[in-house]
Amino acid sequence: MPISSYVIRCALVDQPAVQDRLRALPGVELGEPMVAGIPAVADTPTTRAAEELGAQLQNVPGVKSAVLVYHNFEDVADEAAPLPNSFRTA
Repeated sequence: MPISSYVIRCALVDQPAVQDRLRALPGVELGEPMVAGIPAVADTPTTRAAEELGAQLQNVPGVKSAVLVYHNFEDVADEAAPLPNSFRTA
């Protein structure tokens, strides 16, 4: 299970509303908000889900940025991913 940690950057005045929106996302736990941002930890079943959740965090209204500070995926089996076009043969 991938575990990702973020610092969610937003205006201080927006922190309460942003926290409420973040708490509504499954698998997200929040730490104590600080001036620098809101610490968040996310547990997801796959690395693809972790990527999607990162995009969701970035798009939460009021969020200026969701800065990934840690990502652990060592216990996840390799997931099948499509090859980039540059690796495909005609």
